[in-house]
Amino acid sequence: MKLLLVDDDEMERATLRDVLRAQGASEIVEAADGQKAFDLLCDGLEPDVCFFDLRMPKLDGKQLLSMLRQEQSLRHLKVVMTSSTTDREVVVTIGKLGISGYLLKPYAMEKTVASLKQIFGDANFLRNTQGTRNLLGKTIQIVDDDPMTRAALRAMIEMGPNWEIVEADDGLAALDQLRNGLRPDLLITDLRMPKLDGHNLLTRIRETPALRSIPVLVVSGQQDRERIKALVQLRISGYLLKPFSLEKVRATVTQALGTIAPNATSEPSAVSKA
Repeated sequence: MKLLLVDDDEMERATLRDVLRAQGASEIVEAADGQKAFDLLCDGLEPDVCFFDLRMPKLDGKQLLSMLRQEQSLRHLKVVMTSSTTDREVVVTIGKLGISGYLLKPYAMEKTVASLKQIFGDANFLRNTQGTRNLLGKTIQIVDDDPMTRAALRAMIEMGPNWEIVEADDGLAALDQLRNGLRPDLLITDLRMPKLDGHNLLTRIRETPALRSIPVLVVSGQQDRERIKALVQLRISGYLLKPFSLEKVRATVTQALGTIAPNATSEPSAVSKA
């Protein structure tokens, strides 16, 4: 589980960090103020839980939380607010912005663990989540307006019991799923779709910092070299021609999943041709 810890007080961060690590947290990202935290999130950081201190310079915890709730790609994040204040009005105001819990300072191991247990329902929630996570599992998002094509791809892709397939019948539906927190290991999209086609969906993904690293595999019934060149500029992980064959689909998906998604300054990745 990845955690984001935001507090301008280095000692307070260190104390909470020790508590969280004692509960099994191994990946903790820290920020010394709200603005730095917001920049990290906009650049693609995807924490499972955020801990925001209420009082900070530049951008305090309440302002940071408000900005998250207004940003479509970030509003799904779970936030625990930390503070030494017990002012009921302050707590109620923050609660209306949607928080998972309120953690009181100063931190003490026994008291803080008890608060975490109350918030998450299990004092060892961090350790339990990490222990049950199946690292072999993969999530693939299939985007196509043709239900028969989606069904065919699903049947060809499901290579084991740990694979999860998420479907969307057009680009807008897919974008909503992504903005609501879905982070697939691979997105497979048809080019021709109503409302929002595959090319425009891919463009939106690459323009959104929190989404731009998602590997995308494009499927189409046309082998248009100019269009493929344009898609390569958007850093696709492969191009799969219809009609599909089981061997070709699985080989292309396996190759795409093994490709590290390039960043905005990388050279375009190679395209797998059918």
